[in-house]
Amino acid sequence: MLITDDKFFGEVLNPNIPALSDLQTVYREKGLAAAEKQFADYIRSALTPEVYFQIPYYERENAWAYPHESDMEAAERILSGSLMACGYMHTFPNGIIDWECNPTYNSYAEWTWQLSRHHEFRCLGKCYRDTGNEKFAKGFVDLLTSWCEQAICPENANPYTTKCWRTIEAGIRMTKNWHYAFFACYRSSHMTDHVITVYMKSIWEHAFRLLHFSTKANWLIMEMSGLAHIAMLYPFFRDAKLWGDHAFRVLEEELERQVYPDGFQYELSTGYHNVVVQNCHWVLCTAKAIGYPIPTMLTARLETLFELNVKLCCPDGRLPDLNDGGRALISFWCEMGLTYFPQNEVLRYFATEGKEGRLPSFDSIALPYAGMAVMRTGWSKNDVWLFLDAGPFGSNHQHEDKLNVLMHAYGKAVLRDCGNYEYDTSEMRKFILSSRAHNCSMADGLAQCRRRNYRWKPEMIAWKSDMKWRFTENWDSAEGVYDEGYGEEGLAVIHKRKVIFFKKGIGGTLPFAVVCDRLFSDDGKEHTFTVSYQMDVQPYTANGCTFTADMGDGIRMSMISSVPPEIVLGQKEPFYMGWRPVRSPIEHEHAAAPCLCYADTGTETRIVTVLYPSDRGNADLQAVYASKNPAETEIRLLLHDGRCIRIFETDYPCGESDEAPSVR
Repeated sequence: MLITDDKFFGEVLNPNIPALSDLQTVYREKGLAAAEKQFADYIRSALTPEVYFQIPYYERENAWAYPHESDMEAAERILSGSLMACGYMHTFPNGIIDWECNPTYNSYAEWTWQLSRHHEFRCLGKCYRDTGNEKFAKGFVDLLTSWCEQAICPENANPYTTKCWRTIEAGIRMTKNWHYAFFACYRSSHMTDHVITVYMKSIWEHAFRLLHFSTKANWLIMEMSGLAHIAMLYPFFRDAKLWGDHAFRVLEEELERQVYPDGFQYELSTGYHNVVVQNCHWVLCTAKAIGYPIPTMLTARLETLFELNVKLCCPDGRLPDLNDGGRALISFWCEMGLTYFPQNEVLRYFATEGKEGRLPSFDSIALPYAGMAVMRTGWSKNDVWLFLDAGPFGSNHQHEDKLNVLMHAYGKAVLRDCGNYEYDTSEMRKFILSSRAHNCSMADGLAQCRRRNYRWKPEMIAWKSDMKWRFTENWDSAEGVYDEGYGEEGLAVIHKRKVIFFKKGIGGTLPFAVVCDRLFSDDGKEHTFTVSYQMDVQPYTANGCTFTADMGDGIRMSMISSVPPEIVLGQKEPFYMGWRPVRSPIEHEHAAAPCLCYADTGTETRIVTVLYPSDRGNADLQAVYASKNPAETEIRLLLHDGRCIRIFETDYPCGESDEAPSVR
């Protein structure tokens, strides 16, 4: 281990505790075994598991077990030497774990890193606590000691250059997994004096690493969560108060630094937004259980983060999958929020699925800083929800998808992008990150490329986006601009998108949206402009400018445009298009899915597309007529009953709207 016995017994423990004050002398005069016994006896007498286990147990994460496995089934599998990381199972010969191995077919680095999150420790600890069967305590001790023997803590190493000591994993295992197992098993006969000492040595090494080699963004929140837990649970270390003060101070500062005024964490990912929420929650839960003082501002700042989930919520009660995000149910987060804000009746409404509390005072809402417009016909499961992302690039986990549009209607995600994929170097990962996997634009076959010149600056957290919007009783509109170049060379093409959402339909139609895209050459040359939409279901029908997908349960989604689409399905060359990820319990695969590409060539163009979901058969609309001249604003909608409806974009203006209403 990095820390020597002499340093551990003589320098890092609190000398004001009588049982620990003479440990260095005991070690030097009576030997290691005597020092370990005195130290372990103190630990056995000082720990308070009855207090620790007041902390709520938490849900599984990170795909370390099969979805169908019970804790007991997972524990038996772990004892046999079969461990899972990133959804990929590996059985180690003779049950001997090689913590630095990588058995994946594509050498996926995350597998090795995430193996050291040690969710298995907590699982074995829970089964020992539930049953008292010593095999589970022994299994934990065997895994712990094998890891400590193999995973030598680096004195000075970049997180990515170590296989077992990446700081995100150090923070994760120090937040829950190690402590749960240790508090469950520390009185087991397998938890010898030596094992307890090794465990606590490694705890100190974790504090050393998290204090001196922390990083940024959501990683920093997880790192400080780990450091705070060490400080709170093991106050007999000399520097425990220093660690705790540092961790809580950084958490407070980072919530100010990382959260836009409208409540979205600056990575603009629904998944990592809630990673920040959850880690703060775990810190606060532990502090409350043991009576550790909690900074007031840390709790107060969390309310806006919980409320962000309500602002974004789809009609099915789930979050949209933004950037490296996910479609989690918001009821989970709202219930968590009520722990701190029981007076928040909106959080209560979503936590109880409408049984208590009240709905927000708004339907549609804009996030002026995150640059997102969420438009709704209402809050029921069958309402129609429309989303436009016209915001900044964010700080991490970004997808190249400015002006992406999503739609949910009649209980279905009728228009979505391709979601997320493993953090590997595959063509599928590159595709997922690109605008080719989203509902936005390309130029000459090149995707958006904000990343090439992008650097996050701290002052950006206070900048408003360039999105404009206006919400009314009958219609909503929102618009934004992408002008940051296409491809690595930054091809000079500008894309302006305006979305008009007819919440009550027109002339007896169902609610629908009109997407008006204007693309311009900014270099005086002709280019091929493409607007694409991802449709992740089959079967579908295509006839001229109309595409209709069967979403199941009698729901159909029609795309009716002013130009006919090319339908791309399962393309690999010259680049990936027309795919969607398919998550399985073991590995991440992908399947062909239609991508609609609406294209035109010139120095400028206008492409108008109607998004028409229906729960009563085919769309009421038959055709869309719109000039390609960007200066024109007229759009004609031909209905199946022969009527022609004329609308003008100028009748639905966007502007400098007021700030978004409060969720409270």
